[in-house]
Amino acid sequence: MSKFIIAGIVFMTVPFATFAQTTATTAVSTIDTTVVKSGLLPGDFFYFLDRWTEALNMAFTINSEKKARKHLEYAKERVAEMSDVLKNPNAKLEHIEKAKANFDERVAKAATLVKGEKDKGADVAHLARELDDELDDAHEAIREMLKDHEDESSNAEAEIRAKLATLSPTDPQFNGLTQALESITKEKNDTAEELDDLDIDLDDEQALFKEVMGKELSEIKRKEQSENRIRENAISDIETSEIDMDGMDIDGDDMDDPEDIIKLKEVRE
Repeated sequence: MSKFIIAGIVFMTVPFATFAQTTATTAVSTIDTTVVKSGLLPGDFFYFLDRWTEALNMAFTINSEKKARKHLEYAKERVAEMSDVLKNPNAKLEHIEKAKANFDERVAKAATLVKGEKDKGADVAHLARELDDELDDAHEAIREMLKDHEDESSNAEAEIRAKLATLSPTDPQFNGLTQALESITKEKNDTAEELDDLDIDLDDEQALFKEVMGKELSEIKRKEQSENRIRENAISDIETSEIDMDGMDIDGDDMDDPEDIIKLKEVRE
């Protein structure tokens, strides 16, 4: 890290190297519905051609349901682009602003199209559920990406502060490191703010999807999400505790598995 701190005096942007290198390396992989690759990235000279091709593709897509699916597919491409951009050692949030804005725009258009089809009398409840699930995956990928970015910037900030604490204000490195600290602290705070706003950004679109899904499908999804959380917590309990699963076949399926932990918790409660 010391080489990054020293370089920060000259280049100012290099302190971000330590917190951007690992950012989002796993984020896109959380989207299990489809594998999406980024292609050209924001800042690339021919990036506009990608967006132009997408617009042309949408123009030739007449069916509203297909349009909605394409909007979500393109939105997931923006997630992949953001992930790749933030792998750059000098990357900052401002470098993914356009991709994030286009992500929000695509999601809004998909939700509006599905709602429009429902208003026309079409049965698009299952389509709404499908797109809402994909949006959940993309939403979580962005959250993980930003959280990694925030954590790495926080670590770099702490190391720069520690370095400054050892220096006299008259030291040649002091002013450069002070400016670097201001930059990286701003980046950390901006990322935290972006994380806070993430749920709000998609509230309207997810509300539309749930409205189209209807009460029955929405309730089914709510229960599935609740069961998944319980299962994830059970798996976490197994991994982080000394619970011996051997012989713990509580649910009668002849297997010692996380479901037995869930049943055990229910019995104890």
